[in-house]
Amino acid sequence: MGQTYSTENPLKILSLGWGVQSWTLAAMAALGEIPMPDYAVHADTTHEMAGTYTHAEKWTPWLEEHGVKVRTVSSQNAGVITSNGKGVPMPVFLTGNGDNGAQTRRQCTEEWKISPLRRFARSVINSPKPGSVEMWMGISLDEWQRMKTSNVGYITNVYPLVDSRITRARCVEWLEQHGLDIPPKSACTFCPYHNEASWKRMKQAGGADWDHAVEADEAIRNIPISGAKLYLHRQRLPLEEAVRIPEDYGAKQMEMDIPCDSGHCFV
Repeated sequence: MGQTYSTENPLKILSLGWGVQSWTLAAMAALGEIPMPDYAVHADTTHEMAGTYTHAEKWTPWLEEHGVKVRTVSSQNAGVITSNGKGVPMPVFLTGNGDNGAQTRRQCTEEWKISPLRRFARSVINSPKPGSVEMWMGISLDEWQRMKTSNVGYITNVYPLVDSRITRARCVEWLEQHGLDIPPKSACTFCPYHNEASWKRMKQAGGADWDHAVEADEAIRNIPISGAKLYLHRQRLPLEEAVRIPEDYGAKQMEMDIPCDSGHCFV
């Protein structure tokens, strides 16, 4: 007979985005420093940076060996263009038709992360009751403003790092103390919330991440939304034009290494 979950004994799911904070929580559970979740579930957008997938591939077996049950789920509609071909789930920038620089509504977090996690929870508990699922979020004390109450009754969002007053910097310190890799920031290659330094760093690195972003930018260009054109970059130019690096001018110089810190992603 399988495990029975209830308000008194909720299903505990760690939302594993494979960024610094959620990886720290998973590793802490693996090493017995916090209670073990029932599952650590990665809601894979299928558009993560290559470094995130490399980190996950390396460390998933280690988590499993230490008793953490890692699962990966994805949306059935993970394309950069909606299934009807008339929109995009990301908050892209519009130009034309008097839109005054508007952005489309952000639906990617709900479609690519929240919904797959909830479908997984319901697959474990066929008929979840109020409070029968705890969703552990990798949000640290310095990001407390991102904390939200679940909008469905059967899920209670839990923030172990905030409760323990652990910051992102402390997470990095803890990982280093335990000889564990520091993962890159978890984000989609083409996220419109990338800051300029992130775009430049990606273009300078080249490879699959930059190619993926450019392909996504080109794919959304002429989707018919109120007669506007769509862009990933806030300058409302194609990525190759909007993101200028020294190499574009035939010279090299040091670039500031400032990570994307928008905090717009769910985990």
